[in-house]
Amino acid sequence: MIKNFLKGLVFGAAVGTVGGLFFAPRSGNDTRKKLIQELDEATELTNELNNSLNHFKRALAETKETASTVIPEFQEAIQKDIEDFKFQAEPRIAQINEQVEKLTADLPDSPYYAQ
Repeated sequence: MIKNFLKGLVFGAAVGTVGGLFFAPRSGNDTRKKLIQELDEATELTNELNNSLNHFKRALAETKETASTVIPEFQEAIQKDIEDFKFQAEPRIAQINEQVEKLTADLPDSPYYAQ
């Protein structure tokens, strides 16, 4: 996709240059200077674009590498936190269930319980 874009950029610059040559109201010497200047600018733009793409590729590779090391550690830490929470919560839940059963069993004996 990037190669197509670069090809299009170079092709567009070439077509623009040729069109400028045909319709330019300048002398041949001025037109050649302008053509050289525009080709230099197009070359510089292409080089800058290539440098930006290479920088982006490197940054993407670094991000992928960082994610591949950080995400598993993060998942392990979350799993450990969940297990710790379960370890702490299960006895409390059991106590609550015992209290609910006891209250449910004692409720029919209560003078405030109306059926």
